[in-house]
Amino acid sequence: MANARLSREERRSHILAAASNVFGRLGFESARMDDVAKEAGIAKGLLYKHFASKDALFRALVDRQGNSYAADLRSALADPGLSADPSEVLRAGLAFWLRMVNDKEASFNLTDPGVHDAYEGLRESLRSVIADAVRAAEPDVPEPFPRYVAALIQGAAENLGLVWRDDPAGVGEEDALAMLTAFCWGGLSQLGASRPPAG
Repeated sequence: MANARLSREERRSHILAAASNVFGRLGFESARMDDVAKEAGIAKGLLYKHFASKDALFRALVDRQGNSYAADLRSALADPGLSADPSEVLRAGLAFWLRMVNDKEASFNLTDPGVHDAYEGLRESLRSVIADAVRAAEPDVPEPFPRYVAALIQGAAENLGLVWRDDPAGVGEEDALAMLTAFCWGGLSQLGASRPPAG
């Protein structure tokens, strides 16, 4: 692959795939640009032509995967078979999250909260998708209520998902999904009293 004549975008994609492997294996703090260049089979100078620093490379990697996750989540929530039942839309979104958390094949698991500020862009992308689903289910709800609800759902899913993934002797995926759905749906059903009036 290193000697192949690639376009700039193909080369960039190849570097990001290599970076995904390196960051997944070593973590952000331990990974070095040398490691990424070696994994990609390119000179370090060529790597720096595409990404000015390790931070820039990591941010591009998180942004790319975040955009992919957001598109996948939007697709899962837009399933026409779910539109009549908001609780099923919620369940589909939470099921998507748990699948991401439990993806053993992912070399670079972006569902960890992470200390790098690049993760906030990932979170914001997913919050935006969830808020859009809230707006679709409740079109008369004023702003910023949908975004706040999205943050509540996201926080519950992120935290339960990480604890569940790290406790393999705990409950199975279906039980974790049922618990998470019941918690979020129960909370949503109680929010009517605190919801701001429309208009």
